[in-house]
Amino acid sequence: MRFDCKYAIFDSDGTLLDSMRYWRLAPLEYMIEHDMEIPEQMTLYDLFMGSSRHFIARVARERGLDVMAVLSGLERCMERHYRLDVREKPGVGAFLEELRAGGAKLCVATAAPREMCAAALRRFDLLKYFEFVTDGYEVGLHKGEPEFFRIVAGRLGADIADCWVFEDALYAMKGAKSAGARVCAIEDYTAGIHREEILSLADRYIADYRLLNGN
Repeated sequence: MRFDCKYAIFDSDGTLLDSMRYWRLAPLEYMIEHDMEIPEQMTLYDLFMGSSRHFIARVARERGLDVMAVLSGLERCMERHYRLDVREKPGVGAFLEELRAGGAKLCVATAAPREMCAAALRRFDLLKYFEFVTDGYEVGLHKGEPEFFRIVAGRLGADIADCWVFEDALYAMKGAKSAGARVCAIEDYTAGIHREEILSLADRYIADYRLLNGN
């Protein structure tokens, strides 16, 4: 087997799903949908190089809006994309098939609402590879917190030291490493600003799942 793995915790967006472009543009979509004035100085760089939630929460606070209501609205915008537009990362199905064929137990731990991610994974027939899908809401912790990954590993029936965590986001990789997991970084263009730090942190780096298949 090309990837020696007994247990694996997969992120969803940017790792299994090519969905980060939708998340990055979701604040703009939300503002247009709700007839909100778009900040004059807002650039695509602002949207693509930071957290969508942080961005729209800042806009909401500046305008005296209910931050939690705005964040819920942002997720409703994304729900449509998960059902209709989001695609899987090329080659990910064959990679998951290989891991399962080798006896690995897999799960998904996402920062996004798990029901939305599961709907997209089901659409691509990927949900069958995972024992469960969980999220930060269910765990009650942020993915930058090491205990998040220890809790998820326990639910998978594993010690965190026996787990590989597949992630595209630097903050979550740091949380996983601090928990004691090994990290396989998945390349996503929205994490490009952190690429050098990711390369120095990760135990493995996958630029494209298709490069692993058939070799």
